[in-house]
Amino acid sequence: MPELKSLDEIIRTRRASSDFDGSPIPDADLKKILDAGREAPSGYNIQPWRFIVVRDPGQRKKLRGAAFAQQKVEDASVVIVACAALKAWQQGDLELVIELGIKEGFVKAEGADGMRQAVEGALSAPPGDVCGWGPDWGVWGNRQVMIAFTHMMLMAEALGYDTAPMEGFVESQVKQVLEIPQQDVRVVALLGVGKLKGQDKAYGGRFPMEHTVFENSWGGKVSF
Repeated sequence: MPELKSLDEIIRTRRASSDFDGSPIPDADLKKILDAGREAPSGYNIQPWRFIVVRDPGQRKKLRGAAFAQQKVEDASVVIVACAALKAWQQGDLELVIELGIKEGFVKAEGADGMRQAVEGALSAPPGDVCGWGPDWGVWGNRQVMIAFTHMMLMAEALGYDTAPMEGFVESQVKQVLEIPQQDVRVVALLGVGKLKGQDKAYGGRFPMEHTVFENSWGGKVSF
């Protein structure tokens, strides 16, 4: 097994690939990529992500039609469609989280009711209430799922694959192609994974640190 790339190298050299050669990804590698997403942190450990693995050529061809005809959707070895199941916590996931917490020693059995009440109180509050607890569900879902999405992207790169994160798609059409529920689920992003064909994109450059990083308050100059 080849040695994994370092995180530092991945961050410095990763590019969004436009062309893939379509070569298959072994199940063991794909599982590692998906496990990286599953191990991501989430608020209250709710884990609202749902990942649809699209390997079938016919499905990827249909999915391409829902993604502004981007060729890489069809040419990638696999496309992982990352979704946010916004109400899954109300439909049994919270109880599973509590059970897992007790099993792993994260939650004491006598503290289960307190955790349940805390999560239900926080996530059931109206958006923008005076306590500031009520979530904007679209934003909340993106926050949770994009952490997991990034975990998968970085793991794929560490294993020697190339990646293409995509936000260019029509959500309603993606839902139709993949039979995703219309209510209470959002399609967050698509991740193409495979082996690069041809040349990778040139580096586009990044703003200097003083342009995007502040200290203590907006506009505050960093001290290093």
